[in-house]
Amino acid sequence: MRKKNMSFKAILIAAFTVFVLTNCSDDEIVPQDAAASAEEVALSEEDASGSMTISGVFTSYEDIEDCKTCTYVVPTDASTIDGAELGLKAGAVICLDKAKRYGDVEFVNLEGTEEKPIRIGTAIFNN
Repeated sequence: MRKKNMSFKAILIAAFTVFVLTNCSDDEIVPQDAAASAEEVALSEEDASGSMTISGVFTSYEDIEDCKTCTYVVPTDASTIDGAELGLKAGAVICLDKAKRYGDVEFVNLEGTEEKPIRIGTAIFNN
């Protein structure tokens, strides 16, 4: 009986060790796209003279085809755009006017979702 008891304990310890070694932390489970990141995007000379730093979850930079989809237009004198302070929600479209020059702009506290990412980009406005 003692030998069976030792074998059961050995199997239980081995199973526990395998479980612990193969267990993922919460950080490893989060998809790479969802992880908060800081990304610096240098704007071309025709778009702006500065650069953008984007920190957020499910946030992307892209050209915006229709300025009517913009939920927020960045003022030219802005240096920090705080999504939480402005109440920007998942699915928001943040636009920079392609015809204007911007300095360095930092985007913080942006929280999109996989289904509704926050999009940042330049758009042409008829001023």
